[in-house]
Formats: sequence, C-alpha cells, structure tokens
Amino acid sequence: MRHNKVQKKEQKTAAKALKTAIGTAFFALLMVGCQGLDLAESPVKSIQLSGIWTVDAGASDDLRAFTRPPSERRTPKLSVREEIRRIGLGSGLAFVVQDFQVIDANQISIEQGRDSMGVKHTPGTYRDVTWGDRERDIWRIQAGWQETDLVIFSSAKGLRVLERYQLVNPNRLRLDLEVQADAVNRKLTRFFDRKR
Repeated sequence: MRHNKVQKKEQKTAAKALKTAIGTAFFALLMVGCQGLDLAESPVKSIQLSGIWTVDAGASDDLRAFTRPPSERRTPKLSVREEIRRIGLGSGLAFVVQDFQVIDANQISIEQGRDSMGVKHTPGTYRDVTWGDRERDIWRIQAGWQETDLVIFSSAKGLRVLERYQLVNPNRLRLDLEVQADAVNRKLTRFFDRKR
C-alpha cells in the first residue's frame, strides 16, 4: 500500500515536471520565433495611440503576482560557480521591471508619430521607440505593426520582452507583456483608459 502512494506521488511529480517542461519549451519557441517577427511600418488602418492613458488597476493583472519569485526552482541545478555568478548578476526580472517602466506605471502619455512613438511613464521616465530594428543599451529591439497592434520585441542575453499595444476601443488600451527572465516565463496584461 505504501509503495502505491509513493508511486502515485512520483507520477504526479513527473507529470508536473513534464507540464512545466512543455510550457517552457512552447514559450521558448514562441520567443525564439519572435526574433524573426514580420512587422510593418504602419498599421493596416489608422490607429491613434496618442494621448494620456490612466491604468485601470481593477481590470489589470496583479503586479505583485507578476514580480513574485517562482514557487519552485525551474532551472537545472547550478554549480556553485554558476550560482555565485547568477547572484552577482542580480535578478533579470528586477532589471526588466526597472527598464520597462510601463510594467508599473500608473499613467502613460503617448506621442505617436508616423515612424516612432514617445512614451512618458508616471512614475518613470520617457522612452522613445522607432519602428524597425535597432539597438538600445543592451537591448536588440524590433518594433512595428501586426495588423492594428503595435508590437515591440526586446531581447538581451537571457532576457526577452514582448509588448503588444492594442486599442480595444478608442478610449481603452490593452497592453500584453510576455517576459522571459531568470529562466522563468511570465505574462502580464494591463488596461489603460484614455484621459479626457
């Protein structure tokens, strides 16, 4: 009887590990595929993102859950040397949250041009994004349009961030973020309402 309980527990653990591995592999494939995004320099129809947008915290995902450390370690066991190096580099997620201030901004002010967009984050700083491929600090950035969605894909060593800005209606903006950092995949959806 005890052997059956141990065996069932091992099966559950193996199934959970398999599910995690499949999910991680799918997300990794998605993120690797993003490196070859086919982005246009203009949307298929006129989209106006310019304006002042205030976060709808009630409709948006919980930031605390997004930034919380994973409940289980998903990286393979590291050697002592690799673990010391990882600790020395700090958290990739903390770096992403600091560098992509739209993650915790209460308000964003967008100035959209024909080939670029400027965003002032409150709290936070100003960010300029130009359509096409370019490099900014450690990031390789691809920005442009997929149909009517503005897509920005940023990658650096061990870090990937996919941002998708989508107008739900003229006064409602949906922002989907997919982040791969610290060998963990995370998703966050935020909603913003146009200030009148």
